[in-house]
Formats: sequence, C-alpha cells, structure tokens
Amino acid sequence: MTATEWILKVVLFGIVHWVLAAITLRDLAFRAEVVGGRKWAWAIGIVIVTCLGSLIYMAFHPQILDPGYRDENRHNKGGK
Repeated sequence: MTATEWILKVVLFGIVHWVLAAITLRDLAFRAEVVGGRKWAWAIGIVIVTCLGSLIYMAFHPQILDPGYRDENRHNKGGK
C-alpha cells in the first residue's frame, strides 16, 4: 500500500467518524433520557471511541434512524 492510499483511508475513516459523531451527539443533546442516565459518558464514548462509540450509541437508541420518533414522543408525553 502506498503512502497516498494510506492517507486516503485515514482521511475517509476520519470523515465517517465525525459524521457519525455529529449525528449521534445531536441526538444525544435532544434526548431526555439515555441508557445509563449519564449523557456526559455517552458523549465521551462517542467522541473518543472512534466510530465504534457512535455505532454503539445507535445500537442502544435505534430511534435515531426514525425521523418521526421525536414528534411522536412529544405527543405521548404531553408536549414536553
């Protein structure tokens, strides 16, 4: 593998990580409750554990992939 290929792979991996991190951190910020009850721990895990942290968060909160979940959830909790 050449140096150019190696650099390209690292850059693409970094882009994937930060896109996933942005999506999951946004969801974490707007979520009322999280598994374990500690948002700061999830935030650290998402940022530090490259890609895997974001994927683990998504596994515990599959609603992140359903755009209508927040609206339905607000109606079920009386608008909160």
